Amino acid sequence: MSNDIDVAVEALSKVQNMLKDFSADMNKSKSLFKLAELGTYVERFCADNVLQKRDLCLLADISSTTLTNTLKNPEKASMSTVLSIGEIVGFELLIGRKND
Repeated sequence: MSNDIDVAVEALSKVQNMLKDFSADMNKSKSLFKLAELGTYVERFCADNVLQKRDLCLLADISSTTLTNTLKNPEKASMSTVLSIGEIVGFELLIGRKND
């Protein structure tokens, strides 16, 4: 019985280490950008995925005018618009304090 417990503890320890490594790798792969850089990020995403902006609008369920205005001035865009775009292009919105 004691041997079974030792084996189980060792297996759990290995899984825990694997999860830590995976989490570290995921954090390394995340690139942060400011909301003001949203346009650049979306442009790159569209180019990398051979996606036109009108297709992005359809997928995000927003109008082309809304996308254009959001890319020109993302700070004035609604949170739902930014989140809709983020859901398509694969980013996560993190909110923090502004560094002056």
